[in-house]
Amino acid sequence: MLESLERLTIGIDIQCDPSLGSLVRPSDSGEPIQRWFRYREGYTVELCRRLFKDESLVIDPFCGFGSTLVASRGLGIPSIGLDVSPLATFVSRVKTRTYLPSCEKRLRAYVDLLGHLSEKGEEARPPALRILHKLFHPEILKALLIFRASIDSITQLEEREFLLLAWLAILEEVSNVYREGNGVKYRNRLRHGNSYSVTPYDEWQSQQYPPDKFAYVRERLFSQIRLMMEEMQLLRNGPEPCVLQSDASAATTHAPKTKASLIMFSPPYCNCFNYIKAYKLELWMAGFIRAYPDIKALTAKGIRSRTESLRKPVVDPYPLIIEDLIDLMEPDELWSPLLPDVVRGYFADMQRILTMLRRAIRKRGRCIIVVGNSAYAGVLIPSDLLLAHVAERVGFEVEKIVITRHLTTSSQQKRSLDPVKSYLRESIIHLRNPR
Repeated sequence: MLESLERLTIGIDIQCDPSLGSLVRPSDSGEPIQRWFRYREGYTVELCRRLFKDESLVIDPFCGFGSTLVASRGLGIPSIGLDVSPLATFVSRVKTRTYLPSCEKRLRAYVDLLGHLSEKGEEARPPALRILHKLFHPEILKALLIFRASIDSITQLEEREFLLLAWLAILEEVSNVYREGNGVKYRNRLRHGNSYSVTPYDEWQSQQYPPDKFAYVRERLFSQIRLMMEEMQLLRNGPEPCVLQSDASAATTHAPKTKASLIMFSPPYCNCFNYIKAYKLELWMAGFIRAYPDIKALTAKGIRSRTESLRKPVVDPYPLIIEDLIDLMEPDELWSPLLPDVVRGYFADMQRILTMLRRAIRKRGRCIIVVGNSAYAGVLIPSDLLLAHVAERVGFEVEKIVITRHLTTSSQQKRSLDPVKSYLRESIIHLRNPR
């Protein structure tokens, strides 16, 4: 495996910049506008500020929850963001919209109306999620649905979506679960090494929530609204981004004739992370998923970075050097027999997307990719090196790969990965369009 990795490194300028390590993945918990919705998987606005130059147009084809778009707007740069997730594009659109003083005045009136609601108010229809009763205390769910019904009655789109985002932003905080890894975990279960202790729900909820659940939800919602309204004035300067729910390869369709000076993005990593599962609470509660078939349809739109997104055997082009790595995987050590096709499908999709993206970049324009490497069955998948080779194949120049930080892996894989542990990392790939 080490020989294959070293061969991939030949001809590529590999640099290290640990100062960027804190900017590639943690949430922007203290960044204005980014605090409107917690998202710990995206890179930070500050990373964009450091990497942007004299840009004329920035495109993010995997815009997620809007770091690139927020940074672009703050710097006065036109931008376009695309994502297949309706939740991501909704959040990005609300976070980067222009809010005029007249909108702020109307919002204050609506907030005043929300303040007069009581636990006897009309409730919105709950989502058809089968485990909904496990996700919320019944009185908290009732309070949430009362506020949701009032928000849904607002006729003005901008005000309704602004308040809906505030409502979505508090869901995890007032729920019985929290996001971790590839989904959600229940708060009444505490991990102790390889075991768990479980506190009965009645006991845990009595400790977690105050007696007046309606007042508790109202206080959390109003705290979020106040935060957002204090920062909305920051969005009155600079061009409003264009946010589209679309596949990344559609960037060429939506880019203007002048093309982009920079395309910057972080694609899903080749690690089987399922963003639909991780954000199922918000997707269901917002109404972006209304029935279980919707989950399958939404999953099918993403790139093949997880087993659920495999629709058929991989026959489209991908870097054949991947087969050298797949051959090293012991079938008995794979948690799914589909994992080799996940790796093939992921790089086939990324090759297709990079081919399309190059058409949306002007001559000598740049493309920056933030990506992490992964491992299956003790075999390392060097996504940064493989994507660099894919990019070169489709016509990009590879300027450099900057290693920002090293990653950890499961205790089961540490021993087998020890000889190549320096390749388990998150990196920034710098590309340029030569013509």
